Amino acid sequence: MRLRTNIFLWVSLATVLPLTVLVLVVTAYSERQYSQDLDRQVGQSLNTLVAEMDRRLRFEREVIGALVNSAPMQGFQSVLEQARDGRKHPQFNLRAAQLGIFLEEFTALIPDIGTIRVLDTRGNTLIMIRERQVMPTHYPGMDPYAYAEEELDDPAFLQRLRALPRGEVSYLLLPESRSDYIFGAIPPMYDAAVPIEREGEGVVGYLLANSTGLQIDRMLELAPRLHGGRLSLAELNPDYPSRDGLILFDEASGLLFTSAKQPETRIASTFCEGLAQQVNVQPFGAANLQTRPSRVFFAEYHPYPNQLVSWVVISEIPHDAIGAPFKRIRQGILLMAGLALLVSLLLAQLSARRIAKPITRLTHNLKAYALGQPLEQNEPHNTQEIRELQDSFTYMAETLEKARTDRDQAQRMLLQSAKLASIGEMAAGIGHELNNPLNNILSLAKLIRRELPDDDPRAREDLRALTDEAERATRIVNGILNFARQVPPHYVPIDVRPWLEETLILVNQAARDQQVSVRLEVEEGLVMEGDVNQLRQVLINLLLNAIQASQAGDEVVIMARHDRDGEVNVCVCDQGCGIKPEVQDRMFDPFFTTKPVGKGSGLGLSISLGIVEQHGGNLDIRPNERGGVTATVRLPAHRRQAAP
Repeated sequence: MRLRTNIFLWVSLATVLPLTVLVLVVTAYSERQYSQDLDRQVGQSLNTLVAEMDRRLRFEREVIGALVNSAPMQGFQSVLEQARDGRKHPQFNLRAAQLGIFLEEFTALIPDIGTIRVLDTRGNTLIMIRERQVMPTHYPGMDPYAYAEEELDDPAFLQRLRALPRGEVSYLLLPESRSDYIFGAIPPMYDAAVPIEREGEGVVGYLLANSTGLQIDRMLELAPRLHGGRLSLAELNPDYPSRDGLILFDEASGLLFTSAKQPETRIASTFCEGLAQQVNVQPFGAANLQTRPSRVFFAEYHPYPNQLVSWVVISEIPHDAIGAPFKRIRQGILLMAGLALLVSLLLAQLSARRIAKPITRLTHNLKAYALGQPLEQNEPHNTQEIRELQDSFTYMAETLEKARTDRDQAQRMLLQSAKLASIGEMAAGIGHELNNPLNNILSLAKLIRRELPDDDPRAREDLRALTDEAERATRIVNGILNFARQVPPHYVPIDVRPWLEETLILVNQAARDQQVSVRLEVEEGLVMEGDVNQLRQVLINLLLNAIQASQAGDEVVIMARHDRDGEVNVCVCDQGCGIKPEVQDRMFDPFFTTKPVGKGSGLGLSISLGIVEQHGGNLDIRPNERGGVTATVRLPAHRRQAAP
C-alpha cells in the first residue's frame, strides 16, 4: 500500500468515518422510532375503522331482531303455525301481501338490507323480498301453498336452521340453490337468521336477511389513508376452506364489498403466503411483504357472534412512503462524506511528498542489500520515526550478517542429524535380512513334506505348524517393510466404479467363507486421481476387517460419492460387533491388533493411514447406527500436496 493511501486511510478512519457512522446510526435510530410511531398510528386507525364497522353491524342485528317482533310479522305467525302443520291459513294470501308490502318499505328505508326471506319450518320460502320487490310465489310444493323459491332439499341446512338459538340474531350461509348471486360466485357476507316464535306454539318459521355491505364499502372508502396506504379486507374462515383467506374489499384492484367474490382473490395471491400465516397467528400486527417493497398493517375483527369467522382489515403502505425522508438524509450525508474524503486525499498527498523521499531511499538500500550491492548513505531526517527506521535498517544489516554465520553452522548440524536419522532404516534392513532365512525355511519345509511317509501324521502336523509360523513371520516382516518404505503414490485417473468392482473380486472368497454379502453403491460418473494399487490395498484392508468382524448373514455396504467440498468419500459399513472406546484411541498404532495371535500383524490400519495421508486425505473409523463400524476414506478428487 502506498504511503499517501495509508495516510488517507488513517485520516478517514480518524475523522470522516466515525462522524459518518455516527450520523448514520442516529439516522437509523430515528427511522426505527419513526417506523414504530407509524405502526402505532396505523394500528389505531385500523382499530377505529373496526369499531365503526362493529357499530354498523350491531345496528343491523338490532334492526333485524326488531323486525321479527313487528306487527305484520306477528300477524303472519298464525299463517306459519298452520303451514307447520301442513295446512293453508284462510287469510294466507292477504297476510302474506301485507307482510310483503311492509318488508318492501323496510328495505327501502334501510338500503343495507338486501334480500329478506320468510321460511316455514321445513325451510321453504313463503315470502321473499329482493331488490325492494316482493318476488312472486309460483313454485309448487308438497304443501297446499306455493313457494317463492324451489322446494328445499338440503337436510344439513335445515338442521342448521333448527339449531339456531331462539330470540337471537345468528348468521349462516344459504345453500347454493338459494344464493342471490350468479352460479359459482361467493357471497360477501353471511345471512342473518332469527327463529320466529309464537307464544305457546314454539318456533313456527324463520326470518332470513342478508346485508349488501353498502355501508361497509362507504366506511372503507372514507377511512383515512395514512401515508398513502391502500385498504383491503379479507375473511378468515377455518370452517369453509372456500372462503378462508377470501378478499372481500381491495382498493388496489377496485374490488368492492358489495360485489360477489371469486375464489382466486385471496390473501396469499393478493399479498403473500407468509402474510396469511402471520394473520392466523396474531390478530394485530405488521409485516413486510416478500413479493413487493411494501409494509402491511392488519387488524382482526369478528363480525358474526355465532361463527368462528373473522375479518382482517389490511393497510398496505409502500416502503418509499415510509423511508423517503430518511433516504434523502442519508444521500446528503454520503455526499458530505465524499467531499470530506476528497479533502483527506489532498492532505495525504501533501504529507506523503515530505515523508516519501527518505523512505524511497531506504527501499533502494533494502534491494541493494538483498543483491549484495553497495548501499547509499542515509541522510538524517528530522522526523523521529523515520530516523529510528534508518537506525533499525543499519542494525538489521549487521544482525543478518551474524545470522548468516549461524545459519551455516546450523546446516552442518542438520547434516549430522540426517546421518543419525539413517539409523532408523536399520529396521527395514533387518526385515530384508530375515526374509531370506524365512524363505529358506519355507522351501525346506515343502521339500520335507514331500519326503515324509503318509503313515506319519504326527510329523506332518508338526511340519504344517512350522510352515504356518514361518508364513506368519514372513507376513510380519513384509508389514514392517511396507510400513517403513514411504513410497510416494503414482497418480493416475481412476474411474471409481470399475476400480471398486475389481477390488471386490479380490475379497469375494473371504466374504463367501464368512457367509457375508457385499453391496456396492457408487455415484454415477465418479472419477478421482490417485495410486490405484496403494488405494486398493487400503480398501482391501478395510473390507477384510469388515468381513472378519461380521457374522453369517450380515451385509457389508460400500458407498462412494462426492461431498460438499468436492472430495471423494469411500465408506465401508458393516454390522459387526462395533468398536470399543479404549480400542478406538489405539487402532492406528503399529502392531496393535484385537485379533487372536496369528490372525493379524496390527499393521493394516497403520499402512492404510499412511497411504491415505500420502494422497492428501484422511481416514476416519467410528461406530454406526447399525451396530457395526463405518470406515470413511476422504480423498481429494484431484492431486494436491500431501499432508505433512
